[in-house]
Amino acid sequence: MGIGPGLAMSSSSESTGGLASRALRGVRWNYLGAIGRIAATFVSQIALARLLGPESFGLFGYSFLTVMLLGVIVEMGLPNALVQAPDLDDDAVAVALGRLLMAGATAALCVFLAADLIALHVFSNPQAAPVLRAMSPTLVVAAVASAAMAMLSRDLEFKVIQLAALGSYVIGYLVVGIAAALMGLGVWSLVLAWHVQTLLACLIMARRSPRSLRPANPFRRIGIAAFGRVVMVTNVVNWVIDNGPHTAIGRWLGPGALGLYTVSTNLVKVPADHLVRNLQSVLLPLSARAQGNDAGIRRAYLTAMGGVGIVAFPVFTFVATTSEQVVAVLLGAKWLAATAVLVPLSLAMVLHAVEAMAGPVLNGRGEPGAELRMKAIILALSLPVLALTANWSLAAVGWGVAFVFLVRWILMNGAVARRLHITAGDFGQAMGGPLTLGIISAAVPWGIGFALRTAGLAWPALWLLALMAVVTAVVLALFTLALPRFVLGPQLLSLLHRLFEKRPTLASRPGLSRLADAASQAAREVVTDHFGAIPTWTPRPKTS
Repeated sequence: MGIGPGLAMSSSSESTGGLASRALRGVRWNYLGAIGRIAATFVSQIALARLLGPESFGLFGYSFLTVMLLGVIVEMGLPNALVQAPDLDDDAVAVALGRLLMAGATAALCVFLAADLIALHVFSNPQAAPVLRAMSPTLVVAAVASAAMAMLSRDLEFKVIQLAALGSYVIGYLVVGIAAALMGLGVWSLVLAWHVQTLLACLIMARRSPRSLRPANPFRRIGIAAFGRVVMVTNVVNWVIDNGPHTAIGRWLGPGALGLYTVSTNLVKVPADHLVRNLQSVLLPLSARAQGNDAGIRRAYLTAMGGVGIVAFPVFTFVATTSEQVVAVLLGAKWLAATAVLVPLSLAMVLHAVEAMAGPVLNGRGEPGAELRMKAIILALSLPVLALTANWSLAAVGWGVAFVFLVRWILMNGAVARRLHITAGDFGQAMGGPLTLGIISAAVPWGIGFALRTAGLAWPALWLLALMAVVTAVVLALFTLALPRFVLGPQLLSLLHRLFEKRPTLASRPGLSRLADAASQAAREVVTDHFGAIPTWTPRPKTS
């Protein structure tokens, strides 16, 4: 009996347009969903942080780290393999789902039985054991959800994914989580919110999957397994790099420090992850379908990097510069110790955002081993850095993380550049504008703070943060309108041209005519770049 019936999709919608237009629609839905989820995450995390405090977040963090690591292992890289495979039949999907269910159930049972040992010997905190047991069933739910998401991603059906993610998060955290926290349930409010969110998202995606999800004998051979194993090892390495600091802090500095680090990370990493994952989920199938067209992938990659940089550089440098005001306004007095670690973590997210575009391109080209080799080098570097900083201070861990992300960006983007023949000039054209915006976003609030201190004025944190944000946004907008080609680059401008074509009244609005002219010129240049064309979408028949 299947997990959920597959829904037949109209073939006429697939026959219209090319791969690029489908990818752009995917990006649009991904970012519409991301905006909603960032807003929901922002509100829920601030409310829960004020209601619960660092200790509850630290206890939940122990369980979250455990189930996320095991979740990476349980997936065995099969979701990526299901998306990447050029040809995929229902039999391979069924066997993959059977393996995911078997691995998820086994891991859940192991966590439930070994919760006391994990809490005591891994985290040195016996209080984490009950929470670990309560979180273990999520490994089974996540196994099914990963298969459903893979099927939806393969067909670029990101509308369903985003609506499922947003709806389940709002109900899980904004409704159930906050209500439970107000009732005084402490850490259990986070556990309950997590279960509601993951279960709802799983049910929605499985119900809307374009293929029927029917598990088959997990011990049967499937051709995508070898690709999946390489992806799994890479994902485990990524997990250790990303979450090693949480584990070390929780073990050596205690749940309070882990709570401070976790919430500080959530303030910047959750938006950064939404920013990059949405493009990652499009770049992977796009690169897989465009194999052999390096010029097209190169253009998509540089466009994605530029688009991410336009947002990441100014936002996260602004947060780093105004970290004291951000913590005071959003989290309150009991979280002020998070200020020191928020600065390096914000700068690390700039590097994380631009580096994250490399992995999907390598995987989509069928080269997961290349990413694994780079990440193994980064892991070898991160472990001694973590061992040194975790015994020093919480802020030292943050700066160690920023250094590791810098090396990670250099190695990963270098690997893609060699394969796609991307020059330093190409990188400079794509990243020059975002870098300048980042410098402006740091200089303007610093200048405002310096001027107020010199004048002997002490503004409340809320008013000071609002002033800095408004003035910085105005300066960034004026600079972009004055130098659109330098800031946005030809590829992003050509995408803006499509928007102006659909809504011509925008081009006539005050201040946008210069931007519209630059976009039109860039679109003409891109059209003449025949070598950068992306191949048309080749529809494949779907099975029920």
